[in-house]
Amino acid sequence: MGNFYICPTPIGNLEDISYRTLEILKNVDVIFCEDTRRSRNLLNHFEISTPLKSFFLGNEFKKNFEIHNLLNEGVNIALISDAGTPLVSDPGDELIKFLISHNHIIISVPGPSSVLTALTVSGFNLKEFQFLGFIPKSGKEKLDLFVKLMNASMPSVCFTSPKRVKKDLQYFLENGLNSDVVVCRELTKKFETIYRGKIEKVLKELPVDVKGEITLVFGPSEQTSNLNFDLEEALKILLKSNISKRDIAKSLSLVSDYSVNELYEKIKDF
Repeated sequence: MGNFYICPTPIGNLEDISYRTLEILKNVDVIFCEDTRRSRNLLNHFEISTPLKSFFLGNEFKKNFEIHNLLNEGVNIALISDAGTPLVSDPGDELIKFLISHNHIIISVPGPSSVLTALTVSGFNLKEFQFLGFIPKSGKEKLDLFVKLMNASMPSVCFTSPKRVKKDLQYFLENGLNSDVVVCRELTKKFETIYRGKIEKVLKELPVDVKGEITLVFGPSEQTSNLNFDLEEALKILLKSNISKRDIAKSLSLVSDYSVNELYEKIKDF
């Protein structure tokens, strides 16, 4: 039976790849990756000629049995993502669950991660933290993430795109989030830039046309369970987001002393 390796790749600086990862990528029989063209550029840089096969959101379920069968034939396989550690906001978790259920040998190699890199430069207490993935564009999912930030007693890490970072920060600010935030742009790359401070301050510092990969770290919420922001104003803003009144009431009840029914009564006539 072959071995299955989870291998992190650089998030920017190619020198961050480990010797162990390079040796694995050179010696496995095949590498599954998100984008074969992008991964081929990485392998060419290190003069690695191992064959590549695609494994991306949309085809990952079809690949489970293919990988399972290859491993049963004694084929050694590596999984990489476009950048950083695979499975972190990337496809692969269902594959790993599937391979575990079939008693395959899975070896995870430590290495680059924008989540940990951003946390360690944030200046926040890192005894515990939460990772929230990509900030949803709108709807109930975005409201749910906002509620988690409002309730957080620990630092929170999330991703967004350069086109959306200012809109996302403005959304959180308008709805009463008063945490410190650290915006990490182009981590480990030549033009790495870190912005720190209250959301309002960081919004003023960010350039009009933000470019590059973005990782956000929010500090613990400074709110208490009895929120002191303008509830009526927040409700008006949230109602413009095409979220049902019942969902808004459910979410805000988690960070206030109001019950779901009390909040629903407040907003049903808006």
